[in-house]
Amino acid sequence: MAKLTITTVTDPMMGMLWETWPTMRKLETHYGDQIDFKFMMGQLVKNVYDLVDPNVTQMYGKKVALNQYWTRLMQVYLQEEQIAGMPIYMGGNERLFDEEHLSSVPLNLGFLAIAGNDSEKENQVLYEMQYDTVVNNLQTNDIKYLTALASKFGIDQSQFESRYNSTGVKGHLAQSQQIMQQMKIDQLPAYILTYNGKSYIIKGIPKYDEWQRLIKQVTDDEIKASRIEANSETINAFINCHPHISSLELKEAFDVEEKDVVELLKETPLEKEKVKSTIFYRKA
Repeated sequence: MAKLTITTVTDPMMGMLWETWPTMRKLETHYGDQIDFKFMMGQLVKNVYDLVDPNVTQMYGKKVALNQYWTRLMQVYLQEEQIAGMPIYMGGNERLFDEEHLSSVPLNLGFLAIAGNDSEKENQVLYEMQYDTVVNNLQTNDIKYLTALASKFGIDQSQFESRYNSTGVKGHLAQSQQIMQQMKIDQLPAYILTYNGKSYIIKGIPKYDEWQRLIKQVTDDEIKASRIEANSETINAFINCHPHISSLELKEAFDVEEKDVVELLKETPLEKEKVKSTIFYRKA
């Protein structure tokens, strides 16, 4: 049977993407290996000065305009938390954009340089970038941060810099832009569903029942969902695939109450960090 490929077109800085993880985890467990998940980098902010108020820039200068934009962006992030409840903190540490960091493109390049063509690593790298952006409030578009993240995935500084600056990675990013233009993808996140040689564009953030309807339609009901039993064995196996994950994601993935997830994982050696009302688990 043919597989369905879901390619998420996004940018690691996006709070809206962060809010999609619970639903995507549910798709993973309920459709299993019938679906392949991939990512395409969309370069959300190529130059932050394109987004600031030009009148403020003219009257008060770039620094004031950037400060005003960052205040507005923090409000947007915090509002996005309401989509699925994945916790977001903003304003408690470093800011993403300043006069030396004007773009999210470094995040896109860093993602490609670290993850390569490894689909499993893609998921993990993107998750760490997101967590550090919207929970830890790190300046994740800084080359020092990206170099340190690469080291956590076993890539030393010289190897990372070589990949980051390579024509291959830059060409990959340029090709993604061409695909987005050809497919008229003008908002993020978006999804490209590919099945039996045909592709379909989905915009917005579908909920799980909407995904079910879309998958049924695109695959002519060839691909069907099934539930997976929630127990310590199945949950731990899932955590092996996603070594940093939240109780909220596991709740959705296994159709159980969040308190039941917490109880099942109470005695495990996993590192635990509570962020607002959600617990994040990490394999040491």
